[in-house]
Amino acid sequence: MTERRDQPRAGPFLRWYYASKYRLFREEKREYDGNRGLIMLQIDALAFSDLRRAIERGYCPTIVRLLNEGDYNLRRWFCGLPSATPYCQAGIFHGENGGIPAFRFYDKPARRIITCNAPHGVQYIRDRIKSPGALAGGSSYVNLLDGDAQTVAFTVATREKMSVYQRLGGTRMALLMLLHPIRIARMILQSVFEYLLEEWERLRGELAGRVTHSEGIFPFIRIISNVVVRELQTMAILLDVYLGVPIIYSTFMQYDELAHHFGPSSKQALSDLRRTDARISEIWRMARIAGGRGYDLVILSDHGMTPARSYRVEFHESLGMTVERMLDGDVLASAAEASEYAGVGPELIEAVAAMTPAARAGTRRTLRRARDWLRSRYGLREIILPEKYRVAERHEVVVTYSSCLALLYFSADERQLTLEEIMANERRRLLYLGLLGHLGIGLIVTRSGNGVHIESRAGRGVIAEGQVEVTAGTNPLEPYGTQRYVVNAVESLVMQPNAGDLVLFGAYDGYNIISFDDQVGAHGSAGGDQVYPFLMSPVWLHADVAVIEDARDLNKVILRKYSAAS
Repeated sequence: MTERRDQPRAGPFLRWYYASKYRLFREEKREYDGNRGLIMLQIDALAFSDLRRAIERGYCPTIVRLLNEGDYNLRRWFCGLPSATPYCQAGIFHGENGGIPAFRFYDKPARRIITCNAPHGVQYIRDRIKSPGALAGGSSYVNLLDGDAQTVAFTVATREKMSVYQRLGGTRMALLMLLHPIRIARMILQSVFEYLLEEWERLRGELAGRVTHSEGIFPFIRIISNVVVRELQTMAILLDVYLGVPIIYSTFMQYDELAHHFGPSSKQALSDLRRTDARISEIWRMARIAGGRGYDLVILSDHGMTPARSYRVEFHESLGMTVERMLDGDVLASAAEASEYAGVGPELIEAVAAMTPAARAGTRRTLRRARDWLRSRYGLREIILPEKYRVAERHEVVVTYSSCLALLYFSADERQLTLEEIMANERRRLLYLGLLGHLGIGLIVTRSGNGVHIESRAGRGVIAEGQVEVTAGTNPLEPYGTQRYVVNAVESLVMQPNAGDLVLFGAYDGYNIISFDDQVGAHGSAGGDQVYPFLMSPVWLHADVAVIEDARDLNKVILRKYSAAS
């Protein structure tokens, strides 16, 4: 076993400096109990392979230095399904992540959409977790769940009821901002730069035809996540390290936002890691010279990301519109013209064209070409509020999108339906067959009387107790992975409470996966690097040889060794 290195301590001047700087928080200083603390930093959605690319391109010098010192191991692990933050963080913090089948799903009995983009959706998940959280007595920053942490900021769902002000860090965060005027000034300047950079990159990408439009208010989300939140969470972590908080878990979410919109291996996503790497360096330096206790550092991602193509851009309609057309029996109709969003923009352009004098026939033709292009791709409302789920009350169907994973529910039945029950109904059977033949759908998973049924255009089979029996054609899981842990994860996913009656994976060609959201980087299902995040941990934790085949495993491999709840 490699021994932990002694950490260099601050000299008298630095001790005086930090004592003066954090004087307002001296009552929060923790008594050292002889136990080492843990700083666990999550880089959201960064796959093991993309971290290696970032390292090769020189974007992560702090991580490289730590690895070169010989005290850390770097490994790939399998996160389970869905490959999404709510499922993974629930497993990491609590060792319990059942009933979270996607980032967005539908509670049939309650007739309620659960979306983890909304606080009430994450709170729904938090309220149903019964196991104690591993962050008890510690801090949670920029996480979806609090893990029973004592101190939270930018954490969406908490054990105790809190106001929005408290969830954002409350008075504690406001005081920290006052103590860091230079950081705040830098933050303002960086925000302006980030906005200009986003506008330039979006324009360049649109002109070159390389990216879809930026979703809604993404430019402002980018400023908040890439500048404001990253600076504030760093300030909070530095304070906690000085105070000797025993366990600190924080998520750097910036890479995830950029990778969704520019691609997981894009320059935009990977180069931004340099700023996160600099914040990690700052935090680790604080732990070594002025930490309130000896700390171990763990850096990880909760899941990865796979390059993607937008379903709507590829097929000129949302998945929900496809489902409604099929239920109407209009399997071959042009989808884009039927979309409730797509008509707004084209109709405005057609109105201008109609008012154009006949003598300017060239202008009129140009306008109508623009109308046809817009109709095939974007609706005005869709650009502002992209469709994330569809409730088709007339057809009693609900469809939720979670990147490259979609869940379809027949909402007239409160219970989860089996394949046999679906096929016994003519309308539902035709919908199933229509989706199976659609080029955007790569796999349909359902419950059945003899196990979990998996089917694609290439073949079908049944999963029972972790084993696949191919009943026709080739194994439908071939594009997504046939390893034992992948098979187990697919079986577990469809059997989860709240999973759809149909579980749909976007078609995967070995490089790109179809995303049901407008994204060029996706995660949620299996296929590619989205299920293979990274873990960098001290060698003395022996995490490099541990079996980690679900986010739940990290709870016992790492967090429970430091948790006050264990």
